[in-house]
Amino acid sequence: MKKAENLSSKSWDPNWDEVFSNQEWGKYPSENLIQFIARNFYKRNREEIKILEVGCGTGANLWYISREGFQAFGIDGSEIAIARARERMISENLIVDLQIGDIVNLPFVDGFFDVVIDNECIYSNNYDNSDLILKEIARVLKTNGKFYSRTFSEKMFIGEMLNESDSLEYKGIIEGPLKGKGFVRLSSKESIKKLYGKYFVIKSIDYLQYTMMNEAITIDEWVVICDK
Repeated sequence: MKKAENLSSKSWDPNWDEVFSNQEWGKYPSENLIQFIARNFYKRNREEIKILEVGCGTGANLWYISREGFQAFGIDGSEIAIARARERMISENLIVDLQIGDIVNLPFVDGFFDVVIDNECIYSNNYDNSDLILKEIARVLKTNGKFYSRTFSEKMFIGEMLNESDSLEYKGIIEGPLKGKGFVRLSSKESIKKLYGKYFVIKSIDYLQYTMMNEAITIDEWVVICDK
């Protein structure tokens, strides 16, 4: 088995250090992710299941994964996020392998993981970098491994001040939940099929929608489940 080649592209946006420094983040995973893990892995030998989260942030999902008895691994480009994640895991005596790194070049050998999770991470990369990241995820996944990806749809609220982009790629969003988050790539269902379908067997593409501020803002996401 081999590790990734050195790739010239970089997916990490330093803007996220500022985001992690200035915003308080949730400490618990989404119900949708819990359902995915429970449905697919609760009846298996949890101690043998290796789960990687790319762009793990401050570790809410890994906290849950480790508490449930799985082998938990996380990687993020933000030193601040990883430091906070480590502090939380240590305080609760949880074992999680946390690394600072760029997910375009994962520091793991081929076929190492049973599961890889992307919980609103890959969307912050342009199409070409997203292609490289998905290729890397496929590389580190075992045959028949599963990939969970949650990403914003083309219907996501990005404010009224931005012109529509044919590529669905935006910078400088100044309104709504993605304000100040740096680069954003939204996805149509067809773009997901094209991009993810290069490296995975797509098992399902489901749509999540909810509103905020008395329905003034709509959050629109895709949840994509794949097999290798």
